[in-house]
Parts: sequence; C-alpha cells; structure tokens
Amino acid sequence: MQRWARAAPSKCYSPLMDRSSVAVESRDSPLGRWTVARWSPESSTPLFGFVERIWYFDGAMTHPKERVFPDGVAELVLMLDEPHRDGDSAALTRFPSICINGLRTRPSVVVAPPGRCRVLGIGFTPLGASKFLRSTMKELVDVTVDLRDAIGNASNELGERCATAAALSTWNAARNAVAIVHTAAEWTTRRAGGRTQDATLQYALRAIRETQGTISLDRLGSALNLSRSQFAQRFRDGTGLTPKRFARIVRFHNALSLLAKNAEIASVAAELGYYDQSHMYRDFEEFGRITPREFQPANRYPGSASLAEP
Repeated sequence: MQRWARAAPSKCYSPLMDRSSVAVESRDSPLGRWTVARWSPESSTPLFGFVERIWYFDGAMTHPKERVFPDGVAELVLMLDEPHRDGDSAALTRFPSICINGLRTRPSVVVAPPGRCRVLGIGFTPLGASKFLRSTMKELVDVTVDLRDAIGNASNELGERCATAAALSTWNAARNAVAIVHTAAEWTTRRAGGRTQDATLQYALRAIRETQGTISLDRLGSALNLSRSQFAQRFRDGTGLTPKRFARIVRFHNALSLLAKNAEIASVAAELGYYDQSHMYRDFEEFGRITPREFQPANRYPGSASLAEP
C-alpha cells in the first residue's frame, strides 16, 4: 500500500477561480455515511474539454461492492487509504493506489476495503486522457494501469499534495473535500498546460455528447469533411473506440440516468431514438450485463448510475 507523505503547498494555478463552484454533499443513509465533492470545469477554465469532472469521496459504505458502467470517460483514481479491489477477478486483485483506465465498454465491480475510504477521481474526456498520457488510448480500452508506470514521479506529487489537503481539518470533511478537488485541478492544469487537442475530434465528441449519442454519424462525418472510413479511423486513433461504439455508450449511459429517475422504459427508448425497447435491451446486455427492468429497482448511489451490491 502506498503511504502518501505530506508535501508543502505549491504555487496556485487556480483553474477553479472560485472554490464555491465545488458542490459538496454529506449523507448518512442505509447505503453508508460519507461526504462527496464534485466539480466540472466551465468553458472559461483551462480544463474545459480536457476534464469532464473531478470528484472526491470520504466515508464508509454499507455494501462492499459497487458496480460501475461505461460512460465514455477515462478516469484517474487515487486512493488515500487501503486500495479497492477488482471484483471481476477471482483473486480480487488490489488496484494500484493511483491508477488510470481508458474508456470502458463493459461493467466492472470494485470492492471497497472495510472502514473509511478516501478516494479522488479525475474523469478525462477521451482526447484529454490521450494528451494527459501522451499516448494513444487504443491499448487502454477496458484496461487499468498504475499511473506511475504511465507518467512517472508526477503521480506521486498528486498523492502527496492530496494527502496534505486531506489533513487540513480534523473535523471539517467538507473543507478537506473542496481542498482536494482544488488541488487535483491545479495539478491537472499544470500537467495539461499548453497542450492542444484535435479540434475536429473535440467537435465530434461534443456533438455526440450534446445529442446524447443520437446524432447521425454520417452527417457528422460529412460536416467535418471526412469520409465514413476516415472519420472512424481518426476517431479511433484519438479515443480508442469507433464513433459508433462511443455514441452507443453515451446513449446507454443517458438511458441509465433517465431510468434512475424512474422514467418509463418505453419513454426512455423513444427519447433516445432506439428503434424499439428490444434495441435498447441489446445495448444494456452488451454494455451493462443487466436489463432495464433489473436496473430500475436496484440500489443506486445518489447522483450516480452505480449500483450498491452486497
């Protein structure tokens, strides 16, 4: 287990501008007791288009297992306490204390250690992850790697600075949560500083997300002056997935979000442009290994599509 030493505060590169933009919530429920902070960069910040979200969790969960689903985001995860384990492995392999995964095309299960867990997550856009790692994302699809193997000692700096932020207050978990999110945003901004992204792919990714994965990819490719094969190849080189598969995952994740709000299955299928319910069921089978009817009554964490499992 990695023990993070405390580091001295660094020069502020504040991409947050205002710490009040970090949303903090504390809960005490049958699912556990925790404080969670969330932040998404605004268009005026350097991380916009590079990072989708930064979140921090401090607490304990009643159920050890959490089932997570593909959402079109590559995620860096830092565990300040005992690392979680891979529930999809018979050996329950422990994750590296700081790791990153590429885009997911299937569900996975993570098993929390007993007691307190403090976990930071940085969710990158596919292009943001590629630029962050300075490598193609094709080899990271459905793969989790130790961040130290990918970027070296810079990962240790993140761990050390987050450990310092986590110790700011012994009684105010919300204050620590905001400080850690702010620290992570500063660190990521420095790491991403000055890097440009493929404007064509940025446009395509945004169009797919803004239309909830329902946009015509042929029309999108034509708007970008790319043939179907050129568009598919360029998109896959930048993200690890073809535009069609990425759009299907985005639509699937939006279906999860709507169903989590107790929307009717038939209305969700219609809203997201599925031909019929059976068409939506096929995406749920491929990307979720679950049916919409099984998903709706399952225990879900607030503000998330993830399932709590015993």
